[in-house]
Amino acid sequence: MSIMVADDSDVVRSVVTKALSLYGYSDVIEASDGMEALEKAKLYNNKIELYILDINMPGIDGITLIGELRKLNRTVPIIMLTTESERAKMIKAKEFGATGWVIKPFESDKFIKIVNMLIKK
Repeated sequence: MSIMVADDSDVVRSVVTKALSLYGYSDVIEASDGMEALEKAKLYNNKIELYILDINMPGIDGITLIGELRKLNRTVPIIMLTTESERAKMIKAKEFGATGWVIKPFESDKFIKIVNMLIKK
């Protein structure tokens, strides 16, 4: 099974992917924007067990992407990556179907605890 990481920041994607890899999650699908994430989600739909999405991305933003992903699968957990100042967006993301969120920057061990809890590794 795979985890998708969608963020327009190369640095954030790299940090998240490395943290996942260090804790045994090596099958990571990366996307640099919402449109690429949606295309890959359609392609790998049955393989993805967790989505990790940035709220602010070009093209399709994270909140809109949640709605599209929920059309594909209503049960796969979705973690939103956000900043403290995006509280209203976090609430909207929850309404659209986000499972939870992680505030950037984050500590890898706390982040992985959330991942483990959501996919029950």
